[in-house]
Amino acid sequence: MRDVTKMPEPVLDIWPYVDSLDLDTLGVPSLHDVYYVYRDACERFDQVLIGTGRFNVLLVIVVDRHLRSILGHRLLDLNQEYGRDGAHLSPVR
Repeated sequence: MRDVTKMPEPVLDIWPYVDSLDLDTLGVPSLHDVYYVYRDACERFDQVLIGTGRFNVLLVIVVDRHLRSILGHRLLDLNQEYGRDGAHLSPVR
């Protein structure tokens, strides 16, 4: 995966899909802007990371660039993935 955030070349508008998601079911209070876009080496799939109202929690939308369709979504909770309690990281001393 490579970061294409500054030049994502979107193939479709993801916002109607994002707007249709139930935030209560996702467990997030709000959604923000796109933070990052990553593309696979074959240039087929984009992972669009959208900020949420929870610290270190991102909504990931998977886009198939060839089919010009959304494959689905996933809530990426970095606190849970890395065993954090949701607090900011402390500097190493």
